[in-house]
Order: sequence, then structure tokens, then C-alpha cells
Amino acid sequence: MDNENEIDQRDYFYRNNAYTKLTGGDGEVALVDKRNPNETVKLEPWLATVFMLADGQHTIEELISYLRAHYGDSPPEDLERTLLSVVERLVESSTVQLNKEPYDLPYHLARPIEELDPDEAKRYLKEDGYYQLLH
Repeated sequence: MDNENEIDQRDYFYRNNAYTKLTGGDGEVALVDKRNPNETVKLEPWLATVFMLADGQHTIEELISYLRAHYGDSPPEDLERTLLSVVERLVESSTVQLNKEPYDLPYHLARPIEELDPDEAKRYLKEDGYYQLLH
């Protein structure tokens, strides 16, 4: 993003992709591919952390404060810059969206796909472009 499109830390951020939690990993997350819903793309740890915290109810500023507090007295020196870079990458890929107001996640983005009611999830996923799930 160039300076004109610099991320406003007061913006709320929310997931814009269905996901699954991977088994055997510690908090590992994979995105469901809209073009081929049987395929997933595993997220790197920082991307996964930000993606999972993208609930639409918190600002980027709150994300930075939350993760800074998580490190206690010794947060990484470049934590804010790293998080802004991660948010930027997720926004550029449309995996995360920004909003000026809080945003309620739709049913199919609020939980991992394995925790969703299959019939309800199919309806929402179809509306969101995951067409191949219904074939």
C-alpha cells in the first residue's frame, strides 16, 4: 500500500475467507480456496494470528495493543511494523477487510468450517462464491 492508502489503525478488521483449523498443529489455520473448496492454503503463523483475531469487533490499534501486552515487558522491537505489514498483506489478498465501524461476521466466517452446520454453511458459502461446494 502506498502512503495514500496507508492503513488507518482506527479501522476495524474482519475475516473475509472461510477457514479450517488444522489438526496436529498448535493453532494452525488454513484458508478454504474459493475456486476449489476442497483445497486449503495454510497460513504462516503471523498471518494466522492476525486472521483469527479479525473478528470485526476490534480495531487494528487494539490488535497491536493486545499483542504487545501478550509479550509483557519484552515485545519485539518491530512488533507494530510487523503487524501492519501482516494486515496489509491480508487486505491486499482480500483475506481480511477493513471497516470504519464494527462488523458482524457472517455465519460461515465466524467459525472454522468443521464447526458449522453443513446445510446452513452451504447456503452462506454459495452466496459468498464457494460454488463448487454444492456440486
